[in-house]
Formats: sequence, C-alpha cells, structure tokens
Amino acid sequence: MRALAVAALLVLSACHDGAGNPDGAETTDLAPVLVETGPFAPQLDEGAGLTDVSSELDAVLEHGALVGACDRYRTGQTDRKSMLLCGKWMYFYETFGTAGIPASIVTFLSKNFDGELGLGFEKLGLVRDRNSADQLPLGMAPTTPVNGNIPALAFTCASCHFGKLTDGRYAVGAPNHAYDYGKHILAISLAPLLGTGFGKPEDHDAAAVAAIQPVLDKLNANQALKNQFIQTLIPLASLTQPTLSKETEHAYATWPTGTLDFVMSPLPVDDQVHIVGKIIGLWSLPRPTEVTAAGMSGALLGWTGDARSLDEFVRGFATLGGVGTAPTDETMKPLLEYVYSLRAPGNPTPPDAALVRTGATLYTDKGCATCHDGPRGSGKRSFTFDEIGTDSSLAKWADPDLDGKACCGFDVGSGALTHGVKSPRMIGMWALRRFLHNGALNSLDELFCLGSGRPDGALAPMANGGHMFTCDGLSEAEKHALIAYLSSH
Repeated sequence: MRALAVAALLVLSACHDGAGNPDGAETTDLAPVLVETGPFAPQLDEGAGLTDVSSELDAVLEHGALVGACDRYRTGQTDRKSMLLCGKWMYFYETFGTAGIPASIVTFLSKNFDGELGLGFEKLGLVRDRNSADQLPLGMAPTTPVNGNIPALAFTCASCHFGKLTDGRYAVGAPNHAYDYGKHILAISLAPLLGTGFGKPEDHDAAAVAAIQPVLDKLNANQALKNQFIQTLIPLASLTQPTLSKETEHAYATWPTGTLDFVMSPLPVDDQVHIVGKIIGLWSLPRPTEVTAAGMSGALLGWTGDARSLDEFVRGFATLGGVGTAPTDETMKPLLEYVYSLRAPGNPTPPDAALVRTGATLYTDKGCATCHDGPRGSGKRSFTFDEIGTDSSLAKWADPDLDGKACCGFDVGSGALTHGVKSPRMIGMWALRRFLHNGALNSLDELFCLGSGRPDGALAPMANGGHMFTCDGLSEAEKHALIAYLSSH
C-alpha cells in the first residue's frame, strides 16, 4: 500500500485562496488539489480568518488591525484571533531588542535613492511599508538604541520571510528570494564611508564598491544631498564603525538574491566561515506533537537542522542578533502560534492533474520518499554531505574547526551540531526561485537537469553539484511528472 497514494480530487472552496485566507476575489484561478495521506496530508486551517496572502498589501496588514494588537492581547483580549493578530504584529515589527543599525542611516538611504535602491529598498526586494513616513521597509523596526541613546533599526521575521510571489501576490511566510541582502548590507555599511568621502574606494573590495556605485554616483553628482548625508552622520561620529575585510565585502557582493550568511560581520556573531544559505519558507512548520508522531528527534529547523523546535529557533535568532536577554515563553507565544498557522498558498497555474498523479506514484517508486518522508516532505533526520553530495561548506557552520564544539558564543542547548544538511519541507515549491540549500540553482528544471541542465563553474560555497537523485536514472517524462507533483502542493 503506497503511503502517498492519491485518495481523491478535491475542488478548493471559492471562499479560500489555498492558504486558509478568506479572499474570494482571488480564488477563481485555483484548480483542484490532490488529497493525500502521508507527508502531504492536508492540514487544518488555523488562521482564524487572518489574511496572509493577497494582492493587496493593506489586506495582508489586516487593514490597520495590527496596530495595538499586542496591547489588546496582553490586557485580556486573549481569544485566538486576537492572539494571532498580536503574533502577526510581532512577525512584522518585533526585534526582541537585537543589535541594530542607526536609524538615521537606514532612513536616509531608504528615502533618497528611489532610482538606485528603491523607496524602502524595494529595488533590493524588500516591501515598503506604505504607512511609514520614513519609507522604511517591512522587516526593519525600532530596536534597542545604540549606546543607549541613538535610535536604531533591526531586522524582523518579515525581512526574509515576507514578499511577493511570482504571480504578484504578497505572502506571509514566503521566502523572499528577491531580497538582495548582500547589497542591502553593503549600502548601509559602505555608502556612509565612501559616499561622504570619509573612505577611499581602493581600500575596499572592487565588487562591493561596484554594487553600490549608483548610490555613490548620485551623492557625487548632488552636493546638497551629500551635505545632508554628512549632517546625518555627524551625531554618529563617536560610534565605532564596524570594519569589514575585503573578503567579507566580496562575499556580500557576490551572493544571489534570496541567500545570505547571517553569522558574519558586521552582525554581532561571526563564526569565521563563509557559507551561503537559501532563505527558507515558514509554511506549515511541524508542531512538537507532529514531530514526535513522525519519530523525529526535533523539527530540524535551519539548514543544518540544529534547531529542534520553533521556540528554540526564535531564541537562536535573538541570540545571533545580540540580544541581552532571551525572550520568555509567554512573550513568544503569540508569534509562535502565528507562524504555526501559516500555510502555503495554492498554485495559481496548477499543473495537469493526470501528470500530478503520475508524479505522486513516481515520488514513491523512485525513492524520493526515502529521504522526504517527514511532515510536508521534509526529512526525518539531517544528512551528511557524503550522502547528498551538495556543497559541504555548511558543515563548518558554527564550528570552523569541526571539533564538535560550537564557537563564538553559540548555545546549542542540550542538542549537538549536526554538521549536516536537512531536506526542506516541499510545499509552495511553485513559488520558489532558489533551490539546493545554498540557493545555487534557479529552478526545478535545473534541479532535475532538464533543458540546458545545471550551470557550469560554480565554486564553494555556491557550488551547484550534488543531489543527483533528481538527474540520474529518470527519463525526461518522469522528471516533468515529478516537477508537476512538487508544484501541486
């Protein structure tokens, strides 16, 4: 009996958009989805009527209902919808007091370079907060002041896990594969130095300088704007400017959009290892009860699978961000519940149902379920790089000496570093633009070696080899059927 046998075809209700969101105007292009047992069994809608997918940004922001949501929740309005509204506010605006960037630098760049960076850094893939007078992006919010008195901004969940889908809809939980995090960091760190004449281009990596050259050109062509920038920076003169090595600058300049290394200078924790990780979607994370039922030792969050639960992952985010005190269980509860409620949006151009049925059979017959048999097609354990064959740079994450001991102040609790790589949840794959753990591939066709196959010449930590299970031993027709199946969830 196949664990992934197709039980039936179910037509989506006209009042839901495939992500548990009432948004009937956007559901007419969604076709039948497969109802299955096993890893892709349908989940209950836990969204309490919140809108997490829509072509209207204001709808996703709940038409202003996020403002004050946590105050209402913490003063006694504790029904589920109120709790989720608080969690959603936290998703967009909670920094947990992590170390931040002087707000004046971020605001100056986000307001004055619409042609180069976009208002709110929209040309770097972020989504501008239409309610922000300073044109700030969603995903950056006030945090602990620098030196106790200088307003600062830090990243929130929404910087990496909120964006536009390929069909133009906004989606909470979506991996923002349009986000050019590397160029964003370079603009914030290099533009104040080079754009005001306080630094020399020859002292920095050429590719990094080239990445922000349009910003520098505008400043050099507009003396009034340059003077304004200098005036903005004068109150920050006493601060210690973080220095980046040329090697680190080059890394930031060369990453594809949708990828990053979050433990690298100038962030508070630097493990001295250059890795690249693809931003992961946050749809349908397994709850602890499901983890236990699946026989897993933990939820395997993060690319190494070291984080065993969502609360551990959030605490890790706060630690990596340089927070002094980890958030409490009570503080985190609304955010955790909100993240657990997120569901992948339905594919607006679903593949042929017969091809999907063929792919469902191949998923089992060709051994895909051997590794992808956990919740939503995730693995039940971390895999070694010898097993998968993908770029092994990740093995040194937080342990550059590979001695089994976490470096740099990392706290792995009672767990242990895996030195491996987990297989991701395989839902919402139709909306992804990056594949493999380092994002080195751009499409499912490349992953399956269709067409022109995989690009040549990629080097660590962006090597695009490995995971040849999707290339070898499959006919072209089988590959198309499997891609159809993966694109149907």
